[in-house]
Formats: sequence, C-alpha cells, structure tokens
Amino acid sequence: MNRQIRKKTLITAGIFTVLMLSVIIIAYIVDENTTTVFGLDKDHFEYLFKKHITLELYGEKYKVPDEIETYLFIGTDFSGNEEASGEDYQGSMADFLSLVVIDHTKETFGVLQLNRDTMTHVDYMNPDGSSYASAVQQLCTAHFYGGDKTMGCENTVHAVKGLLGQLPIDGYYSLSADDFVRVNALVGGVEITFTEDYTDINSRFKKGETLTLSDEEAYEFIRARMNVSDGTNLSRMARQKVYLQAFMEKIKELGARDAGFALSVFEQMNDYATTDITSKVISGLASDLYDYENLGFLELEGESRLGQALGDETDHMEFYPTQQSVLETLKKLCHFGT
Repeated sequence: MNRQIRKKTLITAGIFTVLMLSVIIIAYIVDENTTTVFGLDKDHFEYLFKKHITLELYGEKYKVPDEIETYLFIGTDFSGNEEASGEDYQGSMADFLSLVVIDHTKETFGVLQLNRDTMTHVDYMNPDGSSYASAVQQLCTAHFYGGDKTMGCENTVHAVKGLLGQLPIDGYYSLSADDFVRVNALVGGVEITFTEDYTDINSRFKKGETLTLSDEEAYEFIRARMNVSDGTNLSRMARQKVYLQAFMEKIKELGARDAGFALSVFEQMNDYATTDITSKVISGLASDLYDYENLGFLELEGESRLGQALGDETDHMEFYPTQQSVLETLKKLCHFGT
C-alpha cells in the first residue's frame, strides 16, 4: 500500500513539475516585458532551452558549444519584377550577402562576406512558397524564387544555411541597391581612402584620395562590376568591404554621441526593408557589438570560373569555395574544434 501511495505521489509530482514548467515557458513567451524567470536573467533562461548547434559538413558533424547568434544582410539589384504578384513575380538577384556571426560566450563578432556567385544548392520555389526542385547554382539566384520578397529572403537564408552546414540564421534584413543610398544619407556620407585607382568608375576615385562619398558615389563604388579591376564579383566585394568598414566606423562614431543612433537608422529604413528583425533585437545587438571583440571581415577562399550551371547556354561567373575554407572560417567565427 505504501509503495502504491509513494508511486502515485511521484507521478503526481512529475506531472505537476511538467505543468509548472509549461506555464513558466508560456508566460515567458507571452510576456515580452519579463526580465527574470525564477531569479534568472531572461536571456540566460532562454539560453538554457536553446538547442546547441551541430553543423554537418562534408560527411562530418561538429558540435558548437558556444551561444551563437547570426543575421543575414542582403542587398538586391534591379533585375526582377518585384511589383508583380503570383506567377508574374520575379525576385531581384542578391548582389550583396553578409552574415554577421555573434558568439555571446566568447564575446566576439565577425562578418562573413559571401560571394554572390558562390555555387550551392538553391531551391526552386512556387509562388506559394513551396519547393518543387533544387539545383546547384549561384547563391544570388535564391532571391529570385517565390511569390514575394519575403519568400525570396527566406529562400536565400535556406541556401546560406545549406552552404554553411545548417548553421541557424536568426534573422534577415534586405534592401535594394536603390534604397541602400538612403542609409548613406542618414549617416551624412562615408569617408573612403582609395587604395586603388577607380577612375573607371568615377573620375574622383583616384588612388590615395580621401573623399566623403555622396549617395550617388556610394552607389557607384559598391555596385560597379564589369570593366573594373578583374571584372569579377571579387573586385566588387573588396570595394564593398572597404565601404562597410568605413560605414561601421561612422556608425560607431555617431553612436558614441547618441546611444540610440543605430536604432534610429534601423527604424527610419523599415519602410524600405524586407526583414524579420525587430527594433528590440537591433537595440540589443548594438549594445553587444559595441563591447564585443571585432573579428573583422572574413571571406571564403575558392576558385572563380565561367560556367553554364543556369542552363541558359550563356557563360556566367561561378565561384567554388574550398571545403577547407568553409570549415576553417566557421571555426574562426563559432569557436569549435579548437
């Protein structure tokens, strides 16, 4: 009899524990203003229930012990028909792709600049967002598919995750090249010192010159591709890197004067962006990144060559990253296997 009572007591206690835990989690999710749960900091409580990351690359699995947060930033060209809907919709190509990787455990962050021509698995999507096939082709094409910009962004996120061993991506932020110049205007222009001669783009872009770029000049500097340097996307990526480094310094400078500046820029651009990132997240990130160690800009190493993977009987640039480069870059950003 005592054994049965003890058994019932244990079962009841177990059920009660599960129910209470469920209530806590639901309350936590519903109440965004909650800062603590049972005395634990809300962020720490969230981490306790966050699944640890396991990357799958080239037949091997790698556990990532640290708390990692990632956000994909996308800049698109004008090649699509994004004002249409349904079957007439065609997304623009993703010209610019950068993944911000934050390691909250090591208190570091870095920016992985992805070549738009990177060859990886891309899903073909119907206008309703369902996938009907996939193929290995340029990463930039992932944004073309789907029925609207949101689907294009989600498909791009999916392609980047596949390239990086299913690394979770916590959010995306996308702007067209036309809207990007608005950001340049909001910070009052960005100062660039030209380390190479770019007079093929603009007669003012002379080697050794230092200029504060106007909105139009910023657009020219980050967008020009053909007939500049080697004519590949690699030369454009180098210029984008120079601009972004200067842009981040300008944001940091203005943020030192006004703690809410980064959030203000984000909110002013909301009408032009396609994103699933909230103002609350941006505010938290701005605070973290100001204090964390900056690992800088990283790129995948590999080979660029012409190919016809798109099946249109036309040569297009294709970039094939090496397996070693993908793995080593992820190790630097996520601090695993060291």
